[in-house]
Amino acid sequence: MVRTVHIGVLHLVLRISGARTLKDRRQVVRSLRDRVRHRFDVTWHEVEPSDSPARCGVVCTTGGNDSRLIRSILDRVHRFVEQSGHAWPETVDLDVFPWHPPDGPWHMEETTDG
Repeated sequence: MVRTVHIGVLHLVLRISGARTLKDRRQVVRSLRDRVRHRFDVTWHEVEPSDSPARCGVVCTTGGNDSRLIRSILDRVHRFVEQSGHAWPETVDLDVFPWHPPDGPWHMEETTDG
């Protein structure tokens, strides 16, 4: 039996309102990260380092065996960020895809020798 694991990735480029320094940006992003991670079962990583205090790229990921649930979770993360009031997604890219590990017992198809 082959089990499929689905991975969901939400990439956001955030516009940070009122951020004049990198410290301002860090405070907003850290607070938003903590609220997202507390509320949703996702990872949160800053990507695309920027010298602009008003912009920040982040990626949220999650995984499981139900692609619709994964998409729903990441859609809710996106809406939550939009409604945060301190950061607005300038760019949003969401993808859910199947992943099969190259090795491992749950990837191997069952065969009968005979």
